[in-house]
Amino acid sequence: MKIIRFFREIPDKIGRHYLKKRIGKNWVNQGDHRLKQRQYGNYQDYIEHQAAKLKFESICPVDLQDYDKKYRQVLRDRIKNSNLIKEGQSVLCLGARLGTEVKAFLDHGCFAVGIDLNPGKSNYYVLPGDFHNLQFADRSADVVFSNSVDHVFDLEKFVKETVRVLKAGGLLVIEVARGREEGGSSGFYESLHWSTIEELLSFLKNYGFECLRRQPIDFPVGGEHLILQAPRKN
Repeated sequence: MKIIRFFREIPDKIGRHYLKKRIGKNWVNQGDHRLKQRQYGNYQDYIEHQAAKLKFESICPVDLQDYDKKYRQVLRDRIKNSNLIKEGQSVLCLGARLGTEVKAFLDHGCFAVGIDLNPGKSNYYVLPGDFHNLQFADRSADVVFSNSVDHVFDLEKFVKETVRVLKAGGLLVIEVARGREEGGSSGFYESLHWSTIEELLSFLKNYGFECLRRQPIDFPVGGEHLILQAPRKN
């Protein structure tokens, strides 16, 4: 079985090798010296890079089934314990890949859907979409969730789209890794990183968000679970 799997993984390993070689490891300032963006030749390179996560799933370092089961339970408990997200609320999950976070919100009794550049085949929970240009109506979501902020190409566009689709006073729930100065690091698929979580929060507060809750987390990454409230007038 190991021999068969080895030969099955060869095309993925070759494809990932050439993608990694083309994407490179250069990072540049994104408007603010505290925010660093992976340098791409163009936006299409970014799209191809991020969409490759499921394309090369056979060599993904995390077992997706185990991840789905564990993260669904962990996130469901965080949602419940916050006492800020109510049954029946509409939730949009950004960068939701296979839909684990969507399932957690459904378990909580919410109306939830996700978007991702590459949701895979026949995904019951996640639609194709780009969180820089959402296909949903203004002020249509009670909650926006993402644990993919570190996969954003343009943070300003991401935040503006989030504000646009959130209802006045709606909630932005994000889970983010520790920054560079806090011991955090960036892997192959990350396209944005920050020096500290506090400085990322500062960026979000510039758009009128108020932080309601900060909770340390250690899964799926070491960092924080943050709940922020959008401006009551938008």
